[in-house]
Amino acid sequence: MSFAKRVRLARYPRELPEQWRGAAVAIGNFDGIHLGHKAVLGTLEQVAGDRPRIALSFYPHPIRVLRGGDEPRCLSSVREKAERLAELKVQLLYLIHFTKSFSQLSARSFIEQVLVRALGATAIVVGEDVAVGRGREGNLEFLKRELPNYGITLHVVPRFDLAGVRTGSRTIRDLVGVGDMRAAAHLMGSPFTISARVGHGDKRGSMIGYPTANIAVGKRLIPKRGVYACYVEVLGASYKGVANIGTRPTFNGRCERLEVHILDIQARSLYGCRMHVSFIERLRDEERFGSVEELKAQIGRDVETARRSLTDV
Repeated sequence: MSFAKRVRLARYPRELPEQWRGAAVAIGNFDGIHLGHKAVLGTLEQVAGDRPRIALSFYPHPIRVLRGGDEPRCLSSVREKAERLAELKVQLLYLIHFTKSFSQLSARSFIEQVLVRALGATAIVVGEDVAVGRGREGNLEFLKRELPNYGITLHVVPRFDLAGVRTGSRTIRDLVGVGDMRAAAHLMGSPFTISARVGHGDKRGSMIGYPTANIAVGKRLIPKRGVYACYVEVLGASYKGVANIGTRPTFNGRCERLEVHILDIQARSLYGCRMHVSFIERLRDEERFGSVEELKAQIGRDVETARRSLTDV
């Protein structure tokens, strides 16, 4: 998996320049870019032909604005979303800052102000559960009825299920939350990945022979506390690794951290480097050990278990 490219980014209410107008536009949150999203974006590529391909999305998640504290932690940051969209041949991400004021925009005003005036869209691709505008009034039936009046064609992608399981972001959040990374990857079509810059830690890992990179994750979703086999991409190369999520109870830590020990890499400073950590399998719970030597011995076993797990991928 490559993370080198990102789509162009434009923000509402900017009106796009002429070369982007007439585009085919996919509408969605695209959080995590799972198989359902990929079905929508695959249809976008087919529909677009020679026209520009645009993904229209929202930030922050609408639920955060509409329900306040009942906000889902996102599977991907805006930057990660842009990287995934680029891999799926989207050329521009049109991002709407979702506010209380924007949430009161009627469905007809959404069409006129966003799709027509700002984007100049000629084709729209959506999932069958689409809803835009105040109170979700712009549902599928509304769009089927209204979009032709503006010269916009509508393309609807049926709900995507995998062996009877819906591939929605909520389902994937639940799987990540309990640490079932293989099931999450099955629904996403690729491993759940966190991308962020390496920060400074307390160097305890180096002192016991297993140096770690400390990753700042902010308020985004992270897997359940524990130890994971993972792949790490940094400085243009890919490595096997062992990730720990937790508070480091053996050292009486309090703050939750993501720390990654990279296997088979030459010693070098990675501070400030952007790192992509793809979680493959949860190996065990986080534990408190009676001594540093016990912890060191367990990390050695974790490394060997991770090697076997990653060889089987």
